[in-house]
Amino acid sequence: MGRFIKNPVLTQGSSVEIPGVSTANRPTGANGKIIFNTTTSTYQVYNGSAWYNVSEASREKSLTVDKFQGDGSTTVFGAGEGNTLDGSTMATLSVVPTDATDMVIFVGGIYQIPTTNYTYSGGQITFGSPIPANDGTSNGHIVTIIHNLHKLGE
Repeated sequence: MGRFIKNPVLTQGSSVEIPGVSTANRPTGANGKIIFNTTTSTYQVYNGSAWYNVSEASREKSLTVDKFQGDGSTTVFGAGEGNTLDGSTMATLSVVPTDATDMVIFVGGIYQIPTTNYTYSGGQITFGSPIPANDGTSNGHIVTIIHNLHKLGE
């Protein structure tokens, strides 16, 4: 039989105690169980197949954003290819992703689907067709790349 938290009304200053156990002494996993792992100093939840870290202040992750602009002929961005917002042709990704799923890409605010709208290899993003030139006023053809998505779940 499971344990129930018997706090029908939590008032200001109240708290709920999460059981603290070592990695070696974790209970048998069941969906929805939450523990504080005293070995790793993390809160963990069982997701149906494994214990998954849901917190650890020392490992908080932040996202990184790169922005480039099209010129009407360029299909490759990164590793020195493509245009930065200032018009130079030295576009370099500030983070080198592991694969296309480690980033989210928008062109003019429109989400781009990995392997459908672009491919990724060796620090370069290659679009199927050139990104139109930026008109300088609407930012309609700005390429926005959000990195470090893979780290959010670590």
